[in-house]
Amino acid sequence: MDTGEPVNWGSVDPNWSPEIVKRFGLASASASTFYVLDPDKVQRLVEGNPLGGINYTVVKELLGLEGYEFSFRIIPPFNVTNVDGTKIDDNHSPINETLLEEKVLQYAVKVCYPNGEPIPNAVIEAVVVYTDKSNFAIESPKFTTTDSMGIGRDTINLDFKPSHVTVILRVSVADVATLVVTFGKNPLRFVDINAVGDSIVLTRPKNKTNAEVKLHKIYFFSADGTLVSLYNGTKDDHFNTGEGSPFRLWNKTFPCLKSRNPVVFVINIETVPPKGSGEHGNQEMVIAGPYQNLLGYTVFQYGSSSPPERGAVSLRRSVIISGMTYTAELTLWKESP
Repeated sequence: MDTGEPVNWGSVDPNWSPEIVKRFGLASASASTFYVLDPDKVQRLVEGNPLGGINYTVVKELLGLEGYEFSFRIIPPFNVTNVDGTKIDDNHSPINETLLEEKVLQYAVKVCYPNGEPIPNAVIEAVVVYTDKSNFAIESPKFTTTDSMGIGRDTINLDFKPSHVTVILRVSVADVATLVVTFGKNPLRFVDINAVGDSIVLTRPKNKTNAEVKLHKIYFFSADGTLVSLYNGTKDDHFNTGEGSPFRLWNKTFPCLKSRNPVVFVINIETVPPKGSGEHGNQEMVIAGPYQNLLGYTVFQYGSSSPPERGAVSLRRSVIISGMTYTAELTLWKESP
């Protein structure tokens, strides 16, 4: 696999542009084995990446594929969905929100192979991060396994009734794991979390919610399932997220962070919820991300989305991104005359 040129083209920040890329390739320059992809390069393929991305036409030109179309997908090794098979997202959570009022976190998910076959005995590790008006807590990891139908469920007692909940599910089958981030209550987005190289960059969200934000703590969830405390905020770590704020709200570089394979960042902030949210006064909140490469059946799809029924050639390989295993699929076909 090719690293492209320059070999760190995905990690250039803040002055990134597609013109930087002289030769296209997704391989990690620091890996000694094949099929290890650079997460920063992969992120540049994600549509809407707030730090900048490279479009399909440019990649075709760099690869010399004039006259051809291609589709590139990176998918998890197995699917984690709601019990009814629907995609887990902000509006479809596997968490029982009613029980949260009783200080109980209960979730249920279904684990299947891509062909829909259920996976029994998959190990599910759940890390619950939650807040109320003035408290922030992280429960120690809780483990369960899926039954013969691929269903895994658990009930976890909490120390207080949460106003905001984030649950990170690490699902393992043999030696392969995938992560799902889900929200149980009030998934308000005050900032977007981005990672590039050894830096964390918080950017203004699309809804441009006007709020004063104070950053308290940053953790990261690594590929091996460890939640690591990374940073304690200071009095200087505060910003406004509204219309008049800069696009880049906050950033900090942590030496060797990328080499530690962070997959998800969990950030504890304090802010005043926007009008109309039903909440008042300063609130402790929890946000997690980036999720461009985590949620859903497909990590993402890049390029043309409609390969022909005939005449297309597909190639699949297992790849490693930030220490986690995925399946990369490239489909190529000739353009219609």
